[in-house]
Amino acid sequence: MLRQIGIRLLRLVPVLLLITLLATAALDLMPGSPALAMLGDDASPEQVRELTRRLGLDQPFPVRYVEWIGAAVQGDLGESLRMGIPVSEAIAQRFPVTFQIALMAIIIAAALAVPTALFSGANVGGRLDRVATATSSGLLSLPSFAAAVILIYIFGLQLRILPVNGWVPLGEDPLGNLRFAILPAVALALMEAAVYYRLLRTDVISTLNETFVLFARSRGLDKRYILARHVLRPSMFSLTTVMGLSLGRLLGGALIVEALFALPGLGTLLLQSVPSRDIPMIQGIVVVMALIYVVINIAVDLGYSLIDPRIRVRRSA
Repeated sequence: MLRQIGIRLLRLVPVLLLITLLATAALDLMPGSPALAMLGDDASPEQVRELTRRLGLDQPFPVRYVEWIGAAVQGDLGESLRMGIPVSEAIAQRFPVTFQIALMAIIIAAALAVPTALFSGANVGGRLDRVATATSSGLLSLPSFAAAVILIYIFGLQLRILPVNGWVPLGEDPLGNLRFAILPAVALALMEAAVYYRLLRTDVISTLNETFVLFARSRGLDKRYILARHVLRPSMFSLTTVMGLSLGRLLGGALIVEALFALPGLGTLLLQSVPSRDIPMIQGIVVVMALIYVVINIAVDLGYSLIDPRIRVRRSA
């Protein structure tokens, strides 16, 4: 197991280098000047040149990239050009919001999908199966930002029972935090629930035809017991992998939803940083999100090995 972790961590290095290189190069090719964005349109050319020099933006791209990598390896992601605070500090302040919304979305999606898929797969062609499958098809074509707009209109503007913008920290007011978090989490969860449902339903149908399940049926065991004891666990292998990967995807995909609900998360911070050409902040957010996504991939892969002993045997061989 330790050897597998070491190999995956080594593979992580070139992936992060490539991602940061592409992100930095894309920022370097963007039109406009960060110094001009900071000083405003009324700044003189001399002021712009002086600030550009002070920020080190007059250096060639390879020099700036190598210097940034050297500092990032030591945990220094630089200072925000727009906010004037360390990038790591700004990310640490915003990340809990994004993580909470993504985690809540996965929990909500699983709570909706798992029981529905289990009973739908056990009763293929039944009324619940037809309704659930049709609903999942519709949700798969509903982007999270469109779901967010619909939820804002229904619960925020028409029913007016939930807030549609702002945030209350979890530590200050847990119930108030939940009221602000529930709509964006549901907006992200709907499409995920459809993905989870279709995947688990397919696996449940396949597992029900396995020999050990047919044997359990022949013994006259209760159908609900068979589903819970013999069908659910082997059917969860693929879903567990997808749920883990979706956490990384949701962390990066919450950008528009965060903006619609005016949440103080990483997505909103990134959107605010792009127009002002806050290069250190954008670089920091990109590398942190990439690191989280790759680490989650590694954790899911290792977790899959723990869930399914056949994977461990195959790798040890």
